[in-house]
Amino acid sequence: MRHAPARGSVVTSVLEAIVRDLPWHLSRPIAHRGLHGGPGGPPENSMAAFRRAAAHGVPFELDVQLTRDGALAVVHDAAVRLPSGRARPVTSLTLGELRAVASSVPGAAVPVTLPEVFAAVAGRVPVMVDVRRWGVAGAGGLERAVTAAVRRYEGPVAVQSFDPRTVYRLRRALPGVPVGQIAGALRSAPRALRPIGRSMATNAVCRPGFLSFELDALPSRALRFWQRRGLPVIGWTVHSPEQERAARESVTNVFFSGYLPSAYA
Repeated sequence: MRHAPARGSVVTSVLEAIVRDLPWHLSRPIAHRGLHGGPGGPPENSMAAFRRAAAHGVPFELDVQLTRDGALAVVHDAAVRLPSGRARPVTSLTLGELRAVASSVPGAAVPVTLPEVFAAVAGRVPVMVDVRRWGVAGAGGLERAVTAAVRRYEGPVAVQSFDPRTVYRLRRALPGVPVGQIAGALRSAPRALRPIGRSMATNAVCRPGFLSFELDALPSRALRFWQRRGLPVIGWTVHSPEQERAARESVTNVFFSGYLPSAYA
């Protein structure tokens, strides 16, 4: 006589089937700024961190900004501190100047460009590109540069931004690419965008394909509103298996840092 499978095994099988049918950015944990850290590990947003992620078969996220000479530099912060102590916006420096500044800081990642990362990864793992716009200067130039780089790349890629204008432009320019809206408290974003980050009211116009939500901003009534309307959510950032398990009660996928999820063990 055949016994009915245990309820837990049925639920697990159903969930595994659902995950298999999801696109990569919703089913595979994403390494935040590459696979970095640990004893002797590479710095975040470095080519070494991206190569390490690719070697482990791990999708990763990186941040890009446009330099004064039009390069898509992989840099997170809006400004860098010069040896003199003065801060300069990334957008006011050339790629060469930016690299010279980074080279003067022990342990800092020397900025690479998005096309250089694409060439190094060569489609081995998916890449999530965080497009970081800090103002209206050069409006459209950043998005055009990202669009051109993504169109030339043959590997799996998704893009996201905290600026709804960027989300709108990229969604229209890259119809076959997942485009997401970053949301949450967004304390590091321009002040004018923070209320939008909490309410996500621009989603109705920008129509992102997913939300990238700050886990520290949970619980969020606005997030639940958009989830009920079918928008999947990637939570950022978890730093342990315990945090990942807790986050998955509220979100579809996660950005992780500081450990290797069991999915890649």
